[in-house]
Amino acid sequence: MKRLMMAALLPAILVGCTNSNNHAIPTNNGGSGHEIKVSANKLSVTGMDGIALADAQILIGDALNSPFEGNLLTTDAAGQIEIPASWTTAQPVTIHAKGYVRMTYMSVEPGAVEFKLRPLNTVNQFEVKGTAQGLPIKNGDGNIDFGLVMQGFTKMQLFAFNMDSVLSAQSDKISALGQEMEIPANLSLPKQSEKYALFTVTLDKPAYRIYFGQPGVTRVFVARGTFPFKQVVDGVRGGAKLYEMLNVFNLTAGAVRDVNLSKGSTPLDLPTNELKFSTKNTLIAPQIRGDETFMAAALSGQSGFLLPTDVKKLNGGQKIALNTIPGMEASALAVLTKTEDLRNDIDRVSTAILPFAGTMSPKVLPLISNPSVTSGGLELILPQFNTVDGVNPIATYAVFSNQIEVKQGADKVKLMNPTWEVYADKWVTNMKVPNFPNDTLLNGNKRWEVNFLGSQTASQAPMGPAMIEAATHVTHSSVNF
Repeated sequence: MKRLMMAALLPAILVGCTNSNNHAIPTNNGGSGHEIKVSANKLSVTGMDGIALADAQILIGDALNSPFEGNLLTTDAAGQIEIPASWTTAQPVTIHAKGYVRMTYMSVEPGAVEFKLRPLNTVNQFEVKGTAQGLPIKNGDGNIDFGLVMQGFTKMQLFAFNMDSVLSAQSDKISALGQEMEIPANLSLPKQSEKYALFTVTLDKPAYRIYFGQPGVTRVFVARGTFPFKQVVDGVRGGAKLYEMLNVFNLTAGAVRDVNLSKGSTPLDLPTNELKFSTKNTLIAPQIRGDETFMAAALSGQSGFLLPTDVKKLNGGQKIALNTIPGMEASALAVLTKTEDLRNDIDRVSTAILPFAGTMSPKVLPLISNPSVTSGGLELILPQFNTVDGVNPIATYAVFSNQIEVKQGADKVKLMNPTWEVYADKWVTNMKVPNFPNDTLLNGNKRWEVNFLGSQTASQAPMGPAMIEAATHVTHSSVNF
């Protein structure tokens, strides 16, 4: 059953860049409590909440005492350092603070810069659990009704995405036809019965559970949907691939709630009929190669979050209507991948997020080969490729992750946890990150992911997360080592 449901949101899953945990909006995260005031002759470090981070280390250059003595500095109580007089040319700048993802800007001219760090995921994660209510279940109608619960996504999370945020890697077991079946933990499947051949199959898993890596306020989204039970089971038994059956899954409505994560487990029952997925938006797929697969998801924008409301697989040149929520900003997530990569779970994809304005015919960047790693993990040799008409190269964004074990309810789960993010202000063919003093990040199982960011609307963007906000196109690959 879990494999069947994975088809329902496969386009969003395939955007995957990092196996990071779900995002929450932090409240303080151990900052000093000082609000930041940027000075013309200082570097400033804050959390994503804008609270100053004292005792953060800042390395200016590619190694300790290179290119000048005393290039490793520590922020004061206001989260700032005075700019050293010895810093006279553009240099990589790396910021390391306890409890936060390390950040490097590859080329920074001397001058005032404010760095905003994302919190690391916690080992003991925050649970939200409950039921999806109001599903229009009718036994014997041939359809399975479900509620799929996930986070509300920011643009950054769609470009640097975790598959487990859409369909949980954790499972709950139910019994059907005398056999145990594993159902994704974030799926709410109230009791219902359908015929298959001579048998009546009863499914009953009303409770969902999802997990978040940081405390604070986050947005939870439920999508109500159906799929034809017999058609999907026949497809799986006949050897059909999940993406080939994507179009029989139908999302129709949903709801959102904001929840404050401040304890181990938070109860949250969700209605499923507050938001109707009823506005039609037309998309025409680009022409694709015979060994490629193209998919699209409709996105509805709400207060900075993007909610997936429809997903479909398309042939080259095919025209289709995708459903979004009335009154919300509508956009599309276009996804290109190699068909063989789909079958073998290879982390390579090209995506675009574009607003609907009449009929859309999205272009995507070419798929790229994987990067290679040298110098013990400090240097990346990156693939080369050409852009497409109308897409301006704006940045290279790389993410380094370590494998960690976290606790989700009673389960212990291994995941790739982002610990270092790196920005370059153009498309580069190699990236040598600084050798941070006394570094321990490069131990154990690890991964580098590379994302080339392009934009239809911008040719330049400020260094850092603003580059991701300006992006409309990303082509992505990764290497484990």
